[in-house]
Amino acid sequence: MKTKFQILTVLLALSLNVFAQQPTWYNDAQRLADYPAGKYFTGFSEGSRQGNERPEVTRKRIEDLARAEAAATIRVHVENTTDINGMSKTLETMEGTFYRSIEEFSSRTTTTVSMEVLGLQVESWQNPSTGTIAAFAWVKKSKLIKLLEQTITVNLTKIGTALDQIDQLVASGQKMQARDIALKTMPLFGEVDAAQKLLAAVDEDADDESLQLQLTRTLQHRLTAVVAQLKNGINIYLNCTANMFGSNYDDLSSAIQGELSPLGCSFVSSASQADWAITVTAPARQYNKADFGGYSSYFAYVDATVIITKTATGQCIHKSVISEKGGHTLNYEQAARDAYRTIAPKISQIIKEQIAK
Repeated sequence: MKTKFQILTVLLALSLNVFAQQPTWYNDAQRLADYPAGKYFTGFSEGSRQGNERPEVTRKRIEDLARAEAAATIRVHVENTTDINGMSKTLETMEGTFYRSIEEFSSRTTTTVSMEVLGLQVESWQNPSTGTIAAFAWVKKSKLIKLLEQTITVNLTKIGTALDQIDQLVASGQKMQARDIALKTMPLFGEVDAAQKLLAAVDEDADDESLQLQLTRTLQHRLTAVVAQLKNGINIYLNCTANMFGSNYDDLSSAIQGELSPLGCSFVSSASQADWAITVTAPARQYNKADFGGYSSYFAYVDATVIITKTATGQCIHKSVISEKGGHTLNYEQAARDAYRTIAPKISQIIKEQIAK
């Protein structure tokens, strides 16, 4: 019977033998034979430890170099192919027309996508005699084509679903939510575009159907249309009445509009034109006067009632009353003005929160 030590020795020897086994891809000729350029995109790298670099860091660095070489091989292939591929010209035209049409809508949206090589596999091996590490990265052309087709399908499905959701939100008057989804959807077209161009380059049989160009155009036109609809943002009808001891205080309405403007909203003259009808009633009232050593301080309150109605449904979604105190050394009117200046951003915040729900 073998002892535990003998068993461990055998296992160790087996593991070392496996580790030391030179992979077939390490040999240049065998690598070319097993992974012919017509069927595979490949990358190879070999190197050794640098300075005090940890072994795992060395291995990852060399594997990354192999990945980069494989990606570069694909990129060169794409550049050489797209020069003569009429399909790429169609894709470039689609991209330019679409992105120009949405440029004004959101300059914050990034549409350039750096795609990872789908399906890329990497192996590494350390030469027991020299200590150097070799790495090999490869992806079969047919597998890459299949994964690119799947990527296009998945992203176009996501875009279609998002557009259906956007249409529903616009119909119900929830334009802010619709705009947010539109912004998040735009980068998906960049991913589709990148996958289509790569597929057109690596698959000589690629056509309009496999690239799904017609569906892409349809979805682009849909998003362009909804972006145009949302370009002016939300339509708000603001009916603001601020009675300051018998006089109208129009600055409150102006202050609220100024706070809401960054939302990209437009203010309309009637509730029938609006997505949201907002009524603010904010009378001022005298509170008290305090005398201190020959000086007087005047205090006043503004009590604001805020009513928010979604015009698409006629539903009152919010009603509240808030109060704010103001003070001044001159008179009650100036104290009320101080209260109005303080309460304006609070009213605006209530409106922002409600229409963003």
